[in-house]
Amino acid sequence: MTTVTEDVPTVAPAKHRAEVATALPPARGQSFLKLVAIELRKSVNTRSGRVLIAAILLIALAALTWQITHLAQGPAGVDGFLGAASTGVMLLLPVIGVMAMTSEWTQRTALTTFTLSPRRVRVQLAKFVSAVVLSAVVMTGVVVLALASTALAGAVTDHTTSYAGLGGQLAGAYLTVALNVVMGAAFGALIPQTAVAILAYFIAPTAWSLAGPALFKDNANWLDVFGALGRIAERDLHGMGAETLTAVGVWIVLPTIVGLWASSRREVK
Repeated sequence: MTTVTEDVPTVAPAKHRAEVATALPPARGQSFLKLVAIELRKSVNTRSGRVLIAAILLIALAALTWQITHLAQGPAGVDGFLGAASTGVMLLLPVIGVMAMTSEWTQRTALTTFTLSPRRVRVQLAKFVSAVVLSAVVMTGVVVLALASTALAGAVTDHTTSYAGLGGQLAGAYLTVALNVVMGAAFGALIPQTAVAILAYFIAPTAWSLAGPALFKDNANWLDVFGALGRIAERDLHGMGAETLTAVGVWIVLPTIVGLWASSRREVK
């Protein structure tokens, strides 16, 4: 009687399997600059992002057109055109920061994002940086429109043009825009719903600026973020350096820290 034997496959020892596993190339983490670039693309590749940027530029064009057709006596100064064009920027650009922070939760992409990049705080910081970079780019476009409008006003009217103090005005404008966008992003990090975060961003500091002086008189300046940003834009603190730093700390720095902490512990669904 013949005995049939079957070849039993041999099992590789654990040491061999470990050597095979370690032979694979190590996974490389994403650089911070790459995360910033990804967040920038996410901000401009959505319909809402493009509509918002287009609205800012259209408001700037409308304000500049009105400025050209309603020139006062005297030289046409670039400060007037820059101030008119910046109105829409200061109003709408912070929404970019809000949307950058809330997009993961409102569009239900948080699971994918934080699976590919588990270090949430790093991703959130990239969102802050991308929002500031995008706002600077949009602001640069508005500045170009303001400069072109100033030159056009001098060419089509009998007004002379003046570019005095342009460097200081640009520095104040860019810094104020950056702080506004960071403040919006901080509210977006605190509140994951876009509509609620936008309402909180506009209503909370506005309510304080209206009610604060009536309740606390001059002490309300310590928490008046609009007054603080106005002094920063003018590059003159008017002897209110401590009040300015306190308002910026309470409305911008503190919400940023708390928002990053809350985002790092928020449940991903």
